[in-house]
Amino acid sequence: MLQRLKQFAAPILPCLVFFLTGIALLPYPGPQNDELFFSGPLYAPDSSFFRLEVFGWKIPFMVMSYSGALKTWLYAGIFRFLAADQWSLRLPVLLMGLGTIWLTWCLVRRLAGTRAAAVTVALLATDTMFLMTNLFDWGTVAIQHLLLMAGLLAAHLWLSSRTTKHLVIAAACWGLGLWDKALLVWPLVGLGLASFFLYPRLVAQALRPRVLGLGLASFLLAAAPLVWYNVARPGETVTQNTHLEFSELKGKIEVLRQTVNATSLYNYMIFQDQTASPRPPRTSLERLSVRLASLAGDHYSNWMLPAWLVGFAFSLALWRSSHFRLLLFLLLATLVCWVQMALTKGAGGATHHTILLWPLPPMILGIAFSEVAARIPRFGAPVLWTAVGVLCAQNLLTTNQYLARFIVNGPGAGWTDAVYRLAETTDHKTASWYGLVDWGYLNALRLLHEGDLPMFVTTVPAEGQSLNSAEKTELTRQISNPDFLFIRHTADKEMFRGINERLRKAAADLGYTEALEGTVPDRNGRPVFELFRFRKEGT
Repeated sequence: MLQRLKQFAAPILPCLVFFLTGIALLPYPGPQNDELFFSGPLYAPDSSFFRLEVFGWKIPFMVMSYSGALKTWLYAGIFRFLAADQWSLRLPVLLMGLGTIWLTWCLVRRLAGTRAAAVTVALLATDTMFLMTNLFDWGTVAIQHLLLMAGLLAAHLWLSSRTTKHLVIAAACWGLGLWDKALLVWPLVGLGLASFFLYPRLVAQALRPRVLGLGLASFLLAAAPLVWYNVARPGETVTQNTHLEFSELKGKIEVLRQTVNATSLYNYMIFQDQTASPRPPRTSLERLSVRLASLAGDHYSNWMLPAWLVGFAFSLALWRSSHFRLLLFLLLATLVCWVQMALTKGAGGATHHTILLWPLPPMILGIAFSEVAARIPRFGAPVLWTAVGVLCAQNLLTTNQYLARFIVNGPGAGWTDAVYRLAETTDHKTASWYGLVDWGYLNALRLLHEGDLPMFVTTVPAEGQSLNSAEKTELTRQISNPDFLFIRHTADKEMFRGINERLRKAAADLGYTEALEGTVPDRNGRPVFELFRFRKEGT
């Protein structure tokens, strides 16, 4: 009984650390456009990439050619009971991250023992990039991680007991994950190839015709919306998204390095000019975070890169270990997964793709470090837990560096908190319609107004091009209405550089000038958005 209690309690502390650090980070960035990409069909049903219409109901199936509407369906239920804000948006995916940690614990404990599982979840739960990509989930990755690990655990239970229900659950989890985002094929192919190479007899025994048919049926049923889409539009998920590209390989290796050492999101999520309107900490938590960051010095990266190198080297050196084949299996699956993203054009070049390797690398480290410790009499366990403690502390200091920079600098343009003030500024009384000039705030305004704000995308000439006659007619209709209010980023925060000037010139060619009505700042007081109308020249 005491042993079972210890096994249950071991992952509690890492899960608690993961949850509390997530809660601390959660409020600072504003909702980002890609983070909210799933919400388009909730507020604009015609925006779904592929849908079914039944008795006037528009049911979304696909949001993009490789991204399904599973998250849309999930949040349709959440937003039915909770107000749409940053908490109802981010708390569910944070809880999914907790679920992934717990499933990883259960799987590794069954495969390699309690100590290996404890090391694994300690490293996973304190991993800055795993936390931030799950919490802000612009990838999306939270559902991917959760369903991958749920399927792996169910598959292991099936192989251990040959209970058919576990096979059905595993196949259904992976089918749902593939519908959620077709990129789940990367780890699935990696795991599949590793299984055939390292466990051929087990695979041959397990995949009898009846079992294979049952698993395939469960998988196809769960992935039915994705299958239907690719039947209706023959193979578009593959043909539109699978193109080999070798020239991007060097950059993707650098992204992998930055994801491992947790440096990849500073330039992406944090406002970079540290001298521009720094905001002093105001709450006890903010003062503690900033003070800790000051005492620790500039802690912009962790020590996980050398830990990966050492752990992978240990894995290959443990050839006499009973877990050597398991370590090779995880190494090969990880390698095959990364090679796929590295050689796919337009994929693997950002943290939200690279993080799809997780939690396989922490599993490798947890098992390898535990095995090495077991081979060192008397001193193995103290050395192991000291090393793990240092790595986890370094991870948490890196996470705190992000938090401190959010507090003082504020988030970058794509994640600006000014969108909350923008939502408060815009309503039906101020204008009948709002014209959005730049990219990055359409989905946030939809969410914060729960789809009730009338908006349109302003017609703007592309860089180096002029408007055709139909576009000129449409732009004239938009800018000639005095009840239309336009929203743009300030010039220094444009997402598409020069878009404000291109609109200004196109309007001038039609005889209209801008009339600025106000600016919207972020919490640091920096202007981020501008509200303006057009008026006929000479009036």
